Amino acid sequence: MVSLSRQNAEEILFEEARILDDRRYDEWLTMLTDDAIYWVPCNGEGIDPNREISLVYDDHARLRDRIDRLNSGVAHAQSPPSKTCRLISNVQIEQTCEDTAGITSAFFLYELRHARQRIFAGRYHYRLRFEEGRWKIASKKAVLVNNDEVIDNLTFIV
Repeated sequence: MVSLSRQNAEEILFEEARILDDRRYDEWLTMLTDDAIYWVPCNGEGIDPNREISLVYDDHARLRDRIDRLNSGVAHAQSPPSKTCRLISNVQIEQTCEDTAGITSAFFLYELRHARQRIFAGRYHYRLRFEEGRWKIASKKAVLVNNDEVIDNLTFIV
């Protein structure tokens, strides 16, 4: 059994935040398992993405498509690309068994695009799995504080 310390968990989340802020999306994909899910629920905590409306619900293949569009330079909704800065805090390991771990954290995401500033805040819920000699993201759920309000142009990775 491989254990995950809080320090290791923080390092993974901090690395992910930096990679996403730098728009190194291909590198971010390598942090994910092949069966990874990325979910941004709408109207609450999100219990079952198959029975609820979601702002985003992507499997690995859809994430690959999303990243290809973002990298292409022709994604109109991200032309010019958003400048972002993420702050991660309150990292907690919820569960650890075998080679999996559940992690939650608070986040604050600042976005600047076309001289318009937006701020998002919420909680991340991760499931990590130890694969290929390292911890990888098997699922990421981003629960936005304002997910019951109108959110336009959420075309970057939260």
